Amino acid sequence: MLSILASIQQVALQNPNNPAYHVNNDSLTYGELWHLSDCVAQYLMELDLKRQQPIVVYGHMSPLQIVAFLGAVKAGHPYVPVDSSTPSERLQFITQSSGAGLVLTTEEVLTSFKIPVVAVKDLLAQTKNAETQPGAWVQDEEIYYIIYTSGSTGNPKGVQITANNLAHFVAWMNENFPIQAPGVFLNQAPYSFDLSVMDLYPALGGGHTLYAITQEQIANPKSLFDHLAVSGTRVWTSTPSFAKMCLMNKEWHQQLMPELDTFLFCGEVLPKSVATELMLRFPKATIFNLYGPTETTVAVSFVEVTAELLRHYEQLPIAPVSELNLSLLETGELIISGPTLSAGYLGAPDLTQRAFPTVDGTRIYKTGDIGYEKNGYLFFGGRTDFQVKLHGYRLEIEEIEKKIENLAPVSSCVVVPVKEGDEVVSLCAYIVLREPLVEKPFQMTKQLKSLLTDYLPSYMIPKKFSYIDTLPLNINGKVDRKRLAVLEYV
Repeated sequence: MLSILASIQQVALQNPNNPAYHVNNDSLTYGELWHLSDCVAQYLMELDLKRQQPIVVYGHMSPLQIVAFLGAVKAGHPYVPVDSSTPSERLQFITQSSGAGLVLTTEEVLTSFKIPVVAVKDLLAQTKNAETQPGAWVQDEEIYYIIYTSGSTGNPKGVQITANNLAHFVAWMNENFPIQAPGVFLNQAPYSFDLSVMDLYPALGGGHTLYAITQEQIANPKSLFDHLAVSGTRVWTSTPSFAKMCLMNKEWHQQLMPELDTFLFCGEVLPKSVATELMLRFPKATIFNLYGPTETTVAVSFVEVTAELLRHYEQLPIAPVSELNLSLLETGELIISGPTLSAGYLGAPDLTQRAFPTVDGTRIYKTGDIGYEKNGYLFFGGRTDFQVKLHGYRLEIEEIEKKIENLAPVSSCVVVPVKEGDEVVSLCAYIVLREPLVEKPFQMTKQLKSLLTDYLPSYMIPKKFSYIDTLPLNINGKVDRKRLAVLEYV
């Protein structure tokens, strides 16, 4: 099995002028991608960094981010992708806890660091001629990238993915999905979200073109659909939430995107209503429902969504029971094994040991997801803890609560997910204030949300804030979360 870098090198040597990446008016050929990433690698190798010391790459959907990713791993370093929407406090935490030796940026960053910060374009202006040797690249069980996810301790945790993990994942993608034919892969997820890996590396390793869309475009429907119409997208990867948003536009159908023939959904439950509508609007396309947490390299199982499945089940399955790497414990918890299991959490051996125990000689990952079997399929049945999926992002409720409780006006807080059927659509924070509320609730909410932007990304900030005198307790003296959740349906 070729390494990811070897696959991309092969494409760059054979088809250097083929387009590798496109965003807005920026584009990059495979030849440029390979050469520029060599320049980044050369720059990094001349620094006094330890092998495998992480490199933080900061920005948003820029071709130079991809250049920086490949440059880091060519020089023997894992990269840590951080989106420019990340609050400064969180960015500081990730940089310090990862032990990064450098921050590479593709746009201005206002946070100050104790380590060097270098703009990728400035670095490339200094380094013109470079060529790296495969012996320097990140190898086998070395860490290829580290993605930080929400953590129950109140701080994000760094999931370490090895070169072998990634190679096995890409091989699995090529084996199971119709993605080999030349075409354009949509790149919708920011690089700090591991769903982006599902389009990034299968596309680059196969010599395809990545067409990225930015958060700015997504916030402007006309711009978004203008770009989708000219993208030539054949393979669509996104959360179901993003497709649900696109379906609100009646013009989004096969005629607008005639090449689109494959939908890959992951990150959250795929509602039947979304799948049904997509079948009507995109009759040429095949829809796949994938499942897998960040700790197991994006996804480990899938089901092709058919009209028969939609007729027979209230909820779409996530895997056939025969899936080798996915099984159920007696408690109903889904566990995962196999070659895509992460090396664990960076700098957190105890947490790693708990999440990745060895059972009967096999290392597994305890997902915390509840599953059940029915008619030869596995279905997702909820969580064992306070983790939720919202618009594809994995959120630890406890982390959000801790950040809200740290705000000066707040005495205590409980956050509950708001659901429509099985889908989490938003979050509501129930807050006890230190002082009685003297202003209108919306003014306090505006103040608290503004304060939270320094500590949490926007997708983690609850949509609704409710102010109560005391938090209700259950018979065991614990906060009665179920009672609060019921209030959201009244």
